[in-house]
Amino acid sequence: MARSIEVTTGDTLTEIAAKYYGSADLAQKIAVYNGFDNPDLLQVGEKLELPLRRELDEPRAVVAPSHGGVKPPCGLDGIIATFGDISAYNRDDGHLKPRWETENLVTVRLPFAMPLSWDRSQKVKGICCHILLAPVFSELFATINRQRLNGEIMAFGGCFNFRPKRQSSKLSTHCWGIAIDLNPETNRQGSTGDMHPELVALFREFGFTWGGDWIGRSRAPMHFQYCSGY
Repeated sequence: MARSIEVTTGDTLTEIAAKYYGSADLAQKIAVYNGFDNPDLLQVGEKLELPLRRELDEPRAVVAPSHGGVKPPCGLDGIIATFGDISAYNRDDGHLKPRWETENLVTVRLPFAMPLSWDRSQKVKGICCHILLAPVFSELFATINRQRLNGEIMAFGGCFNFRPKRQSSKLSTHCWGIAIDLNPETNRQGSTGDMHPELVALFREFGFTWGGDWIGRSRAPMHFQYCSGY
């Protein structure tokens, strides 16, 4: 569970590591956790996520979900190794090359419709996600429907979306199509939210990390992602 701090004038990762963890040697691990290509290029006002010390020393082992599917990776290196190096698809204007979507994304049809959070008059019966997660999402939503938890999903807030994380400058897991936001209106960033506990438990069973377990301004109860340590 990470807390968020804001970079101020003169801050370095070495100083931050020493201040918050008592060890300047953890600077590189903080850089990896936050997805920095160059840890020396901190920008004033940038948001950093600082996990618990044990998460830096010993990344949490992630077991394969009970319903099969690809193993949820840990950390940025694990995400890239499992779901692809999205930086290789970046255009000079900051947008993604269309090739990323054609090679890595697919639409999963759902057993029930979800209203769009930004336009409740519209409903979707399919989500665009990473191709490796298609069987996971398909079985997960079939189980949600079978257990009659579909009524707890009031709105769909998105799956694939190429953007940085909220409260941070690093890429969101939505960029890879491995995260989903549900009921965003009542589960806003930094709040406790009202996500149904059985729905949370089911996502965890399928290998997802719940953003409602994070702390402080990083807490995101609307958010589920198929990875940890990022």
